[in-house]
Amino acid sequence: MADYYFLSCLLPPLPGTLGEKMPLPFSALSGIVRRNIHPADEALLTAHLWVIDTANWEQFDQGREIFTAGGNLSREEMEERRNLPFFIREFMEEKEKGVRRPHVHDRLWELCYRELLAEAERGGCRFLLDYIPWEIALRNRLSALRLRERGGGAEGHFVLPLTRSADLAELIAQLEGLKNPLEAERRLDGERLKRISQCQGIGPFSLDALLAFLARARIYGRWERMQEPYDMNRFLYGGG
Repeated sequence: MADYYFLSCLLPPLPGTLGEKMPLPFSALSGIVRRNIHPADEALLTAHLWVIDTANWEQFDQGREIFTAGGNLSREEMEERRNLPFFIREFMEEKEKGVRRPHVHDRLWELCYRELLAEAERGGCRFLLDYIPWEIALRNRLSALRLRERGGGAEGHFVLPLTRSADLAELIAQLEGLKNPLEAERRLDGERLKRISQCQGIGPFSLDALLAFLARARIYGRWERMQEPYDMNRFLYGGG
């Protein structure tokens, strides 16, 4: 993995607070990185952006118009089923046969995270290997919390449940005491930003730091929408 002295200096500083205006849209920042990434690191960048493609496909598959630019796939490619990553094609095949999950798109995310972690292992990407399991653990704990509030079991909603766990008890306890869903989202994304910083390592010009920058930028980009007229569902279910 190369060091990115020029690219790291080229990228603008991100906002200091959730909701502040981004220096450039996430799609522009993602494009700058893509145009300047070393060929040997392209596979890891592509895998990192699969999370955006997966979120977009989930919305598209449910007939929603929400789309976050800056992933690997354009809206047109999704609509025309072109250049889809193999795990999305695998999901489509399984869905046609009948995915036995309470929420069918939990399987989509499971396939995404499975392949993302596999690519991180192949490329030896410390940031992805440290951060993605934490994100999976958070997703599973949130599923358990929501379903417990509704009086249901969460096992069928878990994604890659054998992935190493994280100590999220304090965060979950804080969320249980919040009544405002936007405040809960702010608390969650604040914790995500902290975890991203912890996982990016000490090299400011490394690929890990570059991928961490994009992970933070996606979160700040999502919150910038708070300053614009929009449908609340667009914020809660899409964003970017």
